[in-house]
Amino acid sequence: MKKILFLLIAVISVFNAQAQKPGSLEESPTTEETGFVAGTRIIFSDNFSKDAVGDFPAKWNSTKSGEVKKLKSFENNFLKISDGSVVYPQLTKPLPEHFTVQFDLIVPGDVPLRMASFAFGTKPLSIHYLLRPAESVVFSFHTNDKNYSPGIKFGTRFGGNTEPGLGTVKYSTPLNTIIKCAIAVNKTRIRLFVDGKKMVDLPTAFNPQFRKSLFFCPSTHGSVDSKLNYFYISNLVIAEAGVDKRSQVIKDLMEKGNTSTTAIQFATNSDVITTSSNEVIQQFADALKENAGLNLKIIGHTDSDGDDAKNLLLSKKRANAVKLKLVSMGIKNTRLSTDGKGETQPVADNKTEAGKAENRRVEFVKM
Repeated sequence: MKKILFLLIAVISVFNAQAQKPGSLEESPTTEETGFVAGTRIIFSDNFSKDAVGDFPAKWNSTKSGEVKKLKSFENNFLKISDGSVVYPQLTKPLPEHFTVQFDLIVPGDVPLRMASFAFGTKPLSIHYLLRPAESVVFSFHTNDKNYSPGIKFGTRFGGNTEPGLGTVKYSTPLNTIIKCAIAVNKTRIRLFVDGKKMVDLPTAFNPQFRKSLFFCPSTHGSVDSKLNYFYISNLVIAEAGVDKRSQVIKDLMEKGNTSTTAIQFATNSDVITTSSNEVIQQFADALKENAGLNLKIIGHTDSDGDDAKNLLLSKKRANAVKLKLVSMGIKNTRLSTDGKGETQPVADNKTEAGKAENRRVEFVKM
């Protein structure tokens, strides 16, 4: 009897403690509010696969130099950007009001000072640690070294004045490994995502004039060590994005019976889905949950690079990978079927990188 009484008192005490403890009024944010969604109309795409190792890439410009490199243990070619160089893709016109940028970043471990920076601005300019270029918004990855603590530094300047948004977010930059960077711009709002996690969100920092250029530069601050600074980038994709919270591809699916998207992306020559694709796939899962009678056929498509038979097999594997992802999100296996068309049904010219990026897509058909 004493044991029962003791247990009862303990339970009441815990209950009272929980009741007295103030709980958070905040709801957990949805993935729609926090996740990155890649744009669907490709504006620029380059993985340097068509450029000779040792050359400067054909679709880029530089104030000094740059060099395509093959790195140990990495499949893709990378562009090496060294101290003193401002490197930027050749854009034929300003970027749209709503767009996304994705690229792979590697910060090397063999230099004493590492500051990998990129920016949007009225024109490409050198990025100094303190004196960021005027009329730009800058992001800079800093590693832990003898002079500076690690983190992502960011700031905006327009008309020569430092605008609200100058600051640092804590981040331990990994060395000699791929960092997945993604940026989403919606008019004046700019967000930075790193490996799928939102790191910076500036609602009014992006001036329309910044749509004129995207550029990369190793930051400097005048020390001898900073002159050794360099980093690598690859797999740059710039795409126009929509303004609706609910993806246009879902609207097309429900209204037209089929749709396709380039926002579901995979590792090169692989069926491994990138983390940046999760939000788009979640939207298809939500549509299936909201419409119990909806069944889908998932069809993979590739570009024309490589062997025809291998591309066909890869497209089938990618479609199946999307199916498995949807199943993991709570969709019954019986509601989904898959197929792959390889390179047989292009929607754009495979002679250009932008066209190839359009052709690497996943199609959904109502059944």
